[in-house]
Amino acid sequence: MTMTASLDDELIFLQHTNGARQQLFQEINAALAERDIVMPSYLDALIAREDINPTAMQLENMGVAIPHVDIEHIKEEKLVVVTCPEGMEFKQAEDPDLTMKVHVIFFLLLKEKDAHIDFLMKLIGLFRQKDKMDLILHSDSKQKVKEILISALQ
Repeated sequence: MTMTASLDDELIFLQHTNGARQQLFQEINAALAERDIVMPSYLDALIAREDINPTAMQLENMGVAIPHVDIEHIKEEKLVVVTCPEGMEFKQAEDPDLTMKVHVIFFLLLKEKDAHIDFLMKLIGLFRQKDKMDLILHSDSKQKVKEILISALQ
């Protein structure tokens, strides 16, 4: 299954209000657990991995993060998208001692080891398309975000 095929409207969260990263992780975990997509260990694994290996990076005009965990914490392959126009504090990938504002968060839920490498390359290609990233960030239409992601990540 491709990651674009694993996009569900219920897992696209637009215009998220500014809050703490930990709170967002708990909200995403609750949504995923309710749908039986993740193991009970997911939340702790997500927090630990992001603390040790942060995924936030600065693009030309916004910050993005790609939190993910090892495959044993995932039951079903999915992509969760959260937009936060006001930004949310995440640790920087390049220097974990520093934080930055992140505006679009892609939670990768992968079932195959090393599958993330191909998908990450496609995501990085999307990150280079400022116009599409702006549309994702400012959209209030889950369908529009889904269409942009499907076209960009095929």
